[in-house]
Amino acid sequence: MILHFQNARLIDPEAGTDAPGSLTVKDGLILARDGTAPKGATTIDCGGKCLAPGIVDIGVKIGEPGERHRESFRSAGLAAAAGGV
Repeated sequence: MILHFQNARLIDPEAGTDAPGSLTVKDGLILARDGTAPKGATTIDCGGKCLAPGIVDIGVKIGEPGERHRESFRSAGLAAAAGGV
């Protein structure tokens, strides 16, 4: 599957960049940056939202350990995935 993300805010901490652009990805690997969508690609308009490698929210609080009646690592992970994280 080829995905083309356009109108994104591309953040690359390793390169020190934070700029608008587009990104083309195939099977989880980056094919191109700031190009046009290849034929057959699914285009996603990011509406200026951030696109970055592996962001981790270190401020997340869940009910583990001891409060599984509220939330577990699994339910927190599923909620994050449903929200687009």
